[in-house]
Amino acid sequence: MSNIAGADEKRLIRDIMKGNREAMQEFYSLTVRSMTAACSRYVVDQDDVKDVLQESYLKAFSRIDSFVPRDDGSLVAWLRRIVVNESLQLLRRKKLLNQLVSIDNVEDELEDVADETEVTNYASSIDITELMTLVQQLPAGYRTIFNLFAIEKLPHSKIASLLGISEGTSASQFHRARRLLAERIIEYQNKKL
Repeated sequence: MSNIAGADEKRLIRDIMKGNREAMQEFYSLTVRSMTAACSRYVVDQDDVKDVLQESYLKAFSRIDSFVPRDDGSLVAWLRRIVVNESLQLLRRKKLLNQLVSIDNVEDELEDVADETEVTNYASSIDITELMTLVQQLPAGYRTIFNLFAIEKLPHSKIASLLGISEGTSASQFHRARRLLAERIIEYQNKKL
């Protein structure tokens, strides 16, 4: 993730609050790659990614006065939360999260694909770009919960609240996403052999 040093962060905040377009452009330039990566973990269509990023930066610039600095890098973390929330809103608008139905008491039909060590070894030998491509290929609901839990480090209770589902559904969907990703990692490695 992009990190902006403390003095630069304070200067950028001050200048953006004043409406300084050069400061906005500088902030955009410093963060757009990492924000594109964050958004792309949730949103697959590149036109949608551009729309989410545009909306996120507009929201950040218009609400910069509500930002409360916590420590170095908190401005970037704040922007990232906006990007993730805008990504989730887009997925809701496009009804791509509709597959997240309550399955708390349904037995998992996926068979064990391999032991955890084998999958971890395979995953560690895959290029990060390829691994992210495999994550992007997960169904939208699985991909969303996988990213919120594994990448954003949100607890299932928070994910459940964000998505309007139960904690059990969140945990179950994460488990299924992880298993499906493990299957795809193994398939990918077997094709390379």
